[in-house]
Order: sequence, then C-alpha cells, then structure tokens
Amino acid sequence: MKPSHLRILADLILPGDETGLPPGSLIPDVMAALAQSTSPIRTLTADHPDFADASKRQGVLMSLETEHPQEFRDFVLSLIKAYYESGHVLEAMGWRSAPPQPEGHKIAPMDETLAPALARIAERKRLWR
Repeated sequence: MKPSHLRILADLILPGDETGLPPGSLIPDVMAALAQSTSPIRTLTADHPDFADASKRQGVLMSLETEHPQEFRDFVLSLIKAYYESGHVLEAMGWRSAPPQPEGHKIAPMDETLAPALARIAERKRLWR
C-alpha cells in the first residue's frame, strides 16, 4: 500500500475534529502502526477497486466492517491505541503529555521542618488495632 493510501486510510478512520484533535495521518505513531499492520483489512482496502474513488471510500470501509467485523474491530483498536497515546492528541484534549514520576510530574521539595517528626514515625514499631 502506498504511503498516500495509508494517509487516506488513517484520515478515514481517525478524521480529527474541529475542537483541535488532529487527523490520524498527522500522528507518527498511527502511521507507524498502520505501516506495520498485518491486518487483512489493510490489504483488502488497498486491493478494493472502489478505494481509488474518494466518494466511495467510506462505503468501502463500511462494507469491510460488515463483512469482517472482528478483523475490522482489531484493526481500528490498534490505531486508536496509538492515536490516544500520542502527545499531540493528549495535548489537544487538554491533558499533559509528560511521563509520570520521576521524570514528569513535579513534586514540591520536602519541608525539612517535618524531618524530625517523620523520623520518629519511621522508628516506632508497628501498631496493631
């Protein structure tokens, strides 16, 4: 399948929206997942004679979804996972794309005045209720 066809397919499945979510073809992880996919849906789409006609592409996907529901579902889920884990998409939804601790979220430095109290707690034996 040509790269241009992969971009078209990515945009048909993940079109983006007017609120700022980017189309699938602009997300490198989606394009990598699509390029590496061994799904029969990808092959059937590329081989389908109507996929060349822009007005019939959505119909091609709908017919493939009807004929091969499980394969289509697996294919779309593989792309959705890559899409919604992308930093571009997370930021467009208003979420942070930084990794979790220790590299990501900033933690306030420890208040040294609490050190003696914490040391007392650490030294005491277990309490059973």
